[in-house]
Amino acid sequence: MSFWFRFSRLIALAMPGIFLFSCRENTVELAAQRRAAGLAMLKEAVPEARKLPSAEERLVYWEQLLNSDPYRGDSVLEARIHYELAGVYYAKNDLDSIKWHLQSAWDLMERQQGYGEIMVLIYSGEGNIATMEQQVHQASYYFNQAARILLADTSLDMTALQKANIFLATAQADAHLYQYDQSRQWNHMAAQVLAPGDPDQARLLFRAYDQLALHYLDGTGSNTDSAWTYIRWMEKLLHGHPQSIDPQFLYDRKSIYYDRTEQPDSALVYNRNVLAICRSDVASGKALFGQYANLFKSYVNMAVTFTRLSRHDSAGFYLDRATAFIKAYEQYLDDTDYILYRKSLIAHLFETGRSRDAYDQFETLVDSYETLSENKYAQAIAEMSTIYALQAKEKSVLQLNEQVFLVESRLRQNRLLLVITTLSALLAIALAVLLYFIQQQRKLKEEKARVQLQKNAIELEQRLLRTQMEPHFIFNTLSALQSYVRLDEKEKALKYLKQFSRLLRSSLELSRESLAPLDEEINTLEYYLSLQQMRYDDAFDYRVSRPESGDTDHLLIPPMLVQPFVENAIIHGMKGTGKKGRIDIALHLLDHSLRVTITDNGPGIQATAGKPAREKKSLSTTISRERLEMLAREKGLKAGVTITDRRDLPGENRGTLVELIIPVQESNV
Repeated sequence: MSFWFRFSRLIALAMPGIFLFSCRENTVELAAQRRAAGLAMLKEAVPEARKLPSAEERLVYWEQLLNSDPYRGDSVLEARIHYELAGVYYAKNDLDSIKWHLQSAWDLMERQQGYGEIMVLIYSGEGNIATMEQQVHQASYYFNQAARILLADTSLDMTALQKANIFLATAQADAHLYQYDQSRQWNHMAAQVLAPGDPDQARLLFRAYDQLALHYLDGTGSNTDSAWTYIRWMEKLLHGHPQSIDPQFLYDRKSIYYDRTEQPDSALVYNRNVLAICRSDVASGKALFGQYANLFKSYVNMAVTFTRLSRHDSAGFYLDRATAFIKAYEQYLDDTDYILYRKSLIAHLFETGRSRDAYDQFETLVDSYETLSENKYAQAIAEMSTIYALQAKEKSVLQLNEQVFLVESRLRQNRLLLVITTLSALLAIALAVLLYFIQQQRKLKEEKARVQLQKNAIELEQRLLRTQMEPHFIFNTLSALQSYVRLDEKEKALKYLKQFSRLLRSSLELSRESLAPLDEEINTLEYYLSLQQMRYDDAFDYRVSRPESGDTDHLLIPPMLVQPFVENAIIHGMKGTGKKGRIDIALHLLDHSLRVTITDNGPGIQATAGKPAREKKSLSTTISRERLEMLAREKGLKAGVTITDRRDLPGENRGTLVELIIPVQESNV
């Protein structure tokens, strides 16, 4: 009786485990079915929401779905709704709300595998944000990510309109980076998935032909005959669908074509058509940001055409309109718009015999080009740094997702094995076996929790890196190297290239780590100073004083914190001195920290107080300050940066003093 009593008790103890395992499997299957049904319902909800007459009604519609079953609590379904909410705010031109909802979608989807369709939509949404903020490199990165997912997975349930929109946005982003061949390929892909008979698809096909025509008019492969072929196709689509296609782009491409083929009278006709449309858009009171800039460009294009026709009074009239537009709507214009305006003004002044005024405007134009080029490349380097960081972190998150998936797979397998072993143990009265597998399951759960914590840490760091950009000096370095090659200074070019390769290799090695040896960081700084000294033709001397006491091989600091301030000392500290520059860098070890002082003999902060700051300087110093603040919070140690004009210090000093306090960590090796 004792044996059968124990046996029956073991059966009774095992039955709840078997029942719970069965319930868990059923719960997972039911959750997957519920999610699939929710995605299907959302697909049907999209066209219904678009039928609503106002953006406010669409917002209410999606927010109600977000807070109702079966969408509430499901990360994939919530991410899909956040994307739709971002789309509504995109129509309202509310950039902050767009960012918030897309970031929410990112946070929800980073814990998911698969669901390529939603990831395509989120990537394209990020591309739209980057386009609105004129971050062309990031826009190209996000749109290319979305387009490549589409090409890699042909099973994605996306309409021809969705695919074509993404291909066209990718083409436009690549064209902004002068990747014309790649842009042309994306435009052709968009054209291949569209049918000209459908009004909505015809509108996108019109856009593809428009971008291809512009490629042959303004791109590297300029070919007016090919451009005219696409212009005729655009004209055919417009005649077939006049209600759904805006003729403005056709008129604009025709005006450019006739301008390129030396037919200014015909170009003037279509410039007038474009101007009429742009005026109507702005007068409606519902014009978007870019439509104001289009009106300004129309004024300038009219002035250019009249100048070529030697109708100088008319050219002056439209230049006056453009000047008045600048005063009234300056916030809608960027540097390229001003450059276009000044080029037209210079041509008009020369044609009307005002050479001195034209020369003054030309000097201003040269300064504008230089400023635009520097800002453009500083932004490009910063965006590329962010893209590289995002790629690295996304790879880490992907690897951790794979680890979590493997651990979960092992857990599922071991649960099944636990049931089988339990049944076997009941037959063999092997209670010890049952206890062993319970212990194994506990260990697996602990392992899963550890991996999940690591994954969450990487995800938090990734989101931080998305909001930061770290500019550096690659563009200036390559420009200097190009100058040496052009002047046939081979020895300088080889020496410069050797130093640059050392610096680049060292920078790449340091960028992969959160902490770097102090000696390596100092060596990298000396490489950088040596390069800059060559680039500025020995316009300054420098000295780097290493810590006097102790072995620094075992000390670690965060990399690339000092370089931005040294760069500022070189660029801004050497201006207007009239003498050879001097930069002194001294490093002193304190308790658990490193004090770095950077001294130059430039004009100082007070002398440059009224001058506009460069975007590049703002980015580098801001990010360095934020990194030091983050380190201070993380380590619980003193960290920060102080910038002082040396005129405020005792003695006859001139220049700027920068002092950094950086936490130091000892290596365990």
